[in-house]
Amino acid sequence: MVGVFEMVEKKTGNLQSLSNKLDELSRQKETDERSESRKPEVVLFFSFDIANSTSYKTVNYYGWAQVLNLLFKELRENVKKQINSSEMWRVLGDEAIFIVKIRDEEELREYVNKVFKIMLETIYKLKKGEFFESNENFNMMKLQNILSLKAAAWIASVTDVGDISDATVLKNDADNIFERYQSHEGYEIFEFLGNDIDTGFRISKQTQDGRMVLSYELAYLISQKTESLSYLHIVTYRKLKGVWKDRLYPIIWYHDPKAYLEFYKKELHLKESFTFDACDESELIRDYYDNHEPSEKEKIIRDDRMYTDPYYALNKILHDRELASKIDKLQQLIKEATYDRTKYINTELMQVHCVAVCYREFKGQIQILVAKRQANREKHKGAWEFGCAKAVIDKSIAQKIKEEYEQDFNIKIEPVLDESREIKEPIPIALYQVPHTSHLNDVEKKDKGIITLAEIIDDYDPDSFEPSEKHEKVQWVTESDLPNIKTMYKECVPDFEQTLRDAFGKIEILFMEKKRNEYNAE
Repeated sequence: MVGVFEMVEKKTGNLQSLSNKLDELSRQKETDERSESRKPEVVLFFSFDIANSTSYKTVNYYGWAQVLNLLFKELRENVKKQINSSEMWRVLGDEAIFIVKIRDEEELREYVNKVFKIMLETIYKLKKGEFFESNENFNMMKLQNILSLKAAAWIASVTDVGDISDATVLKNDADNIFERYQSHEGYEIFEFLGNDIDTGFRISKQTQDGRMVLSYELAYLISQKTESLSYLHIVTYRKLKGVWKDRLYPIIWYHDPKAYLEFYKKELHLKESFTFDACDESELIRDYYDNHEPSEKEKIIRDDRMYTDPYYALNKILHDRELASKIDKLQQLIKEATYDRTKYINTELMQVHCVAVCYREFKGQIQILVAKRQANREKHKGAWEFGCAKAVIDKSIAQKIKEEYEQDFNIKIEPVLDESREIKEPIPIALYQVPHTSHLNDVEKKDKGIITLAEIIDDYDPDSFEPSEKHEKVQWVTESDLPNIKTMYKECVPDFEQTLRDAFGKIEILFMEKKRNEYNAE
């Protein structure tokens, strides 16, 4: 009998040990997930500063606020159109600052060039008076207009730290951090902090009307392509407070001669773009000429190649300032970056997700379309789902579902609407909720979702589907597949099987009602 008790106690101890190991693995998984979500991302910061705004405010004392507001609105719309995944971080006085996540180095070069072109286009419209033609109230003002733009761009590896009180955050080597703060009124304040962010603000003061300045790290990364290297011009070297321990920092301007073709019908190289009295008006341009041409003025750096040969200068600085490991880290983070639509500046209180279970009748059988998410998606990697649209304020749910599903799957659908109501919207077959975002301090926020039905109204062939950023492939599911769903679709979104069962049941009822109505009509 004693032996039996000993056996039971031994098994109980083994079970407890197994339970402890499972708990430990669970905690480790949670820690790993938190750690993964804190992995740094490479972010491009770029800003547009309104030049000559003080003089303009003096001339147009009563109307300047409306004009600047219109200018910022135009910039926001143009940036959104040209750089789709960009976000506006903040407006500081007469400066608007934007951010965009970087996924490859070619993308980085493309975005920098687009920022330069946006600056040129806006300046052209301002100088020609075209900017104010869209608003009659400003027609008189354009005759007095002296406004222009100057731009800056810099790069940083950013870690979303979530709760800064978390001790694990302090252990991480976070060069720059992103944090959200809650105001007393309940509004969120979004803040980027770190040495590279500070450097960006410092260099943004080293530009002027019609010019774009880059941080050293950004200039180095885009210089790896010959064409982009030719767009880099070292103006001078200056000590910037708090940057590189107050040692000399290169002031690098970006200038693409071909960008002028669209507006001036010819290429304009950097010197050609200067006005005849530029040296009298600008200390930076005066330094540029002194450093690039024979001059009696003593240069702060005696090696002429540090001004005239950007490739040599960038690599010399890389070695002397011991920045190779930092550049390597940025390049590695860009290579490892995944597709991610999560925004830093998320001001939405809640999103409404709209899932449409798309179906058709084919040879007397009901088929439902399912889609496999890409493996690099932030949530539910590689999972099977039904697609999803997000409701917007200026369109009906039905319209938004139709548009987004056509965009994602190249499919034409007609959502099943509640015809008994005056406002006809899709009939929900289920409701659900998902975390608002993956950000660590948003865990208590939940977005809401509705699941509805939509009939496929064109001759859709899943084999013609081309993989996209969202989905890898699509295929049909029939009711006969239900017994084997768990085997066929091991990776799937929550309630995938239940949604299929509910949908097949509702679709059968719809077909029965349709046949009954057709019979009664006869």
